[in-house]
Parts: sequence; structure tokens; C-alpha cells
Amino acid sequence: MDSNDLTRSNTRTDQEKSKSPLTPTEKGTPEGHSTRPPLRSLISSITDYLIAQWFIFGLGLDIGLAAAFPKVGMANGSIRAEYTVEYGCIALIFLITGLSISTDALIRQAKNWRLHTMTQVISFLLFSAIIYGIVACIRASGTSRIDAIVEAGLILLGVLPTTVASNIAMTRNAGGSVEAATIEVCIGNTVGTFITPLLLKMYLQPKYGWDFIQPKAESGNGLTAIYSHMGKQLGATLFAPLVVGQIVQNLFKAQTKKWREILRLNYVGQVLLLLVIWSTFCDKFASGAFEAITHESVILICFLGVGMYGFVCAVCIFLARLPFLGDQRKGEARWKNWLRRWRFGKEETTAMCFCAAAKGLVLGAPLISILYGGYDEETKAIMSTPIALYQGTQVCLAQLSVMTFKRWLAIPDKHSTSSDEKISEDIPRTADISEKVENRSQPDTLV
Repeated sequence: MDSNDLTRSNTRTDQEKSKSPLTPTEKGTPEGHSTRPPLRSLISSITDYLIAQWFIFGLGLDIGLAAAFPKVGMANGSIRAEYTVEYGCIALIFLITGLSISTDALIRQAKNWRLHTMTQVISFLLFSAIIYGIVACIRASGTSRIDAIVEAGLILLGVLPTTVASNIAMTRNAGGSVEAATIEVCIGNTVGTFITPLLLKMYLQPKYGWDFIQPKAESGNGLTAIYSHMGKQLGATLFAPLVVGQIVQNLFKAQTKKWREILRLNYVGQVLLLLVIWSTFCDKFASGAFEAITHESVILICFLGVGMYGFVCAVCIFLARLPFLGDQRKGEARWKNWLRRWRFGKEETTAMCFCAAAKGLVLGAPLISILYGGYDEETKAIMSTPIALYQGTQVCLAQLSVMTFKRWLAIPDKHSTSSDEKISEDIPRTADISEKVENRSQPDTLV
């Protein structure tokens, strides 16, 4: 072999080495894959997941601090939570929401009466009917292990409107329609001011054995006091901050976006939500409500809460997506076309799940304190215990389901929805439009 052949051989060897996708330290590792040991990769994945679930750990810290120092966050306590938390924190949450959502999308969702109808029917009627049926079965069994006042509290839980903070926060984290969630919160709590007392009266009738827990207002003006209280609270904590946030966002769009990112307002809103939950549990621990009821009652509330939240979410997804309809086909039955108008997009469905399955103390607390003002403090505390425990349960389950909804929303939506193509009686269908186009290509004829 002469010197030229040797040079060409060395050059080919160097080129093969340079084209090789593996380095000496990556031997046996496919191209593009991490060289991190499997154990380190597993530990890193677990750590990332635990960090992402910081809200649940915060919820546990909330309950622990409330049990240890209940007088700090209770109403009329050290920080006067009835003002600083009940008004201040919730108002800030809705101010952040107003600074974050699109005005056009908010107006568009406000006109979506189909979404409002389905969400509120599930929240008020379906939820309460299922709870009442379960409580009726418990009473029919004749057991004495479940407190009778707790049973009444469960019925009160069923007729309450959605909560005002956690559902919006979870919808935002999951990537759903925050505008839809905000509108449903506004409608639910406004309508609930009138519907909730009426539903409660319908379910707790004396002739069915509920004479021991009939509403007994201390001042004798129960409903009037509720309407006055809720008008002030919803105006100060919900509508006013939301409107102010929208005005500021539209006047100073660039500055609002910049400071929203700098101040991490999304995380600030979740911390404020933890303060609201902490104050709720401070009230319950301070009143001794958890010690006043049986352990079986606490277990029932917790398991019932998990079951109801999961079931209502499943119902929302089924009714909002209508999977049995499939894609629209030419010449299909009219009832399918009509039913398809009630199909919603994934973002709206996510908002519906977080709103319809959630219940809040914003209306529950004043309802108990006013309508049942004639009862002793222990009775009122026991009555509100199912609401407090369900609030903790729903927030925990909602946080755990955020990642599931994120993955689901990442999958392209193949079905047409009522929000994607606004179908109404006065708007021609796609088939009719195509027929008109074909007719235009032909000579006009007089009929």
C-alpha cells in the first residue's frame, strides 16, 4: 500500500468517526436520548410532579395550621377574617381574573345560553336530587350513626351554587375557558341567591320528618336579609373587582400583560385561594364542629364528596361532548342535528366540569347564619360541616385532575361544536349553503 492509499484510508476513518451519532460516553445509547441513569430520571420525574402539586401540600398545611391556631383565621378572630379574607381575598381573586381574561371572549360566553342552562341545571337540580336520594336512603335505613343535622347539611350542600374562586383557578391551570367559568360563577351565585332557599324549603318539608331543622331566622326577616347580604357581598367581591380589572386591562393592555407576568398573578390567585380555605377550616375547628359529629358522619361526607365530584364531572363530559353522535353526516336525522347544537368545545367542557361539580361557602355561610340564626352555634356549625369538608375535597380532586384535563385538551378536537360553528334557526346549514352555491352555477329559472 503506497502513501496515497494510506492517506485516503485514514481520511475515510476520520469521516466515519465524525458522522457517528454516538460519542464514547454515549455508547449503546440511541441518538437523541438522555444519558441520565434510569434511577436519576425517575427521581427527577417524581420531584417535578410533586412540585407541580404544591397546591395540595398547601391545602394540607392549611388544615394543619387551622387545627393548631383556629382563632387566628376564624370570623371575629385575630385578623378579622370576615373582612380581610371573606371580602379582601375573594375580591383580589376576581380582580386578577378581570386583569387576565379577554373582554371579547367574556361577552361571547355571556351570550352562550346553552352552556348556562346545562351548567346550572346540573349544579342545582341534578346534584341536589342525587344528594337528596342518598340522604333519603340513609334515613330509611334507620341508622343512628349519622347525625340528623349532618343529613340536613348534606341537602343544603346539594342546593348551593358553585364556589367563586377555586373553579376559576383550576380552569385556568388546566387550559380551559376561564371566561366561561367566570360567567358561570357570576350567574350561579346570582341565581342561587333566589333558587337555593326555595330548593331547601322544597326538600326539608316537615311532613317528611324535617320539622326539627326548619329555618328559624333570629330577626324574622330571613329571605330579605339574605338578599341584602348577598347583594353587598357579590357586588363588592365579584362584580366590582371583575369590572375594574377589565377596565384596567383594556386601557393599559401592554402594561397589564407585563406586570401580570412579573408579579406571577396566577400563583398569587392560588395563594389567596389557600387563605380562603384556611379561614373556612379555622371557623370549623374553633366551633368544635368536627368533634360534635360522629366519625361515621365524617367518613360519609368525605366518601360522598369524592363520589359526587367524580360522577358530576363524568356527567358533564358526557352531556357536553355527546360522544354517541359522532361527526355530522349528510342526510342524518333532524334530532341529531338539533342535539348537536348542545355539544360544546373542550375548553367549555372543562369549565363546566370545574363549575358544576363545585359548591361554595360564599352563599352557604350567610344562608346558615341568617335562616338558622335562631339555633345555637353548635347546630349551625354542624349544619355547615358538610360544606367545609366538601370544599377541601373538591379543591384536592380538582388539582389532581388538572393534568388529566391538560392532556385531554392537547388532543385536537375532531367534533364540531356549538361554539365552533354557531348554529341557530336563522342561520342556514352547511348543506343548504352548498345547495345554493350549486344552484348559482346553473341558469336561473322561473318557477
